[in-house]
Amino acid sequence: MVEGFFDCLRVHQAGFRNVVALMGASLSEVQEQLLLVRFQQLVLMLDGDEAGRRASQHLAARLWGKVSLSIVRVPSGRQPDQLSTEEIEWILCGASGAPGV
Repeated sequence: MVEGFFDCLRVHQAGFRNVVALMGASLSEVQEQLLLVRFQQLVLMLDGDEAGRRASQHLAARLWGKVSLSIVRVPSGRQPDQLSTEEIEWILCGASGAPGV
């Protein structure tokens, strides 16, 4: 789950097909219900700025216990749409091949 549609397109281009954009840093009740019905695991990959970090913590607290959840950190001051495919792969899979925290 990313913030914007350009982030969504970039992560999709990097090979991660199950990506959705919030269209901002907040999650509506309707969005939450749709996500919970369709996914058992969510990975938050919001922008690497202060607002993105705060939103990640807020969303994690809100979704805690409702779904398996990971938060990945985008480098400070960057957004997912500014990352290379290799950077996205490293952030999402790391050395283990599994979504990172």
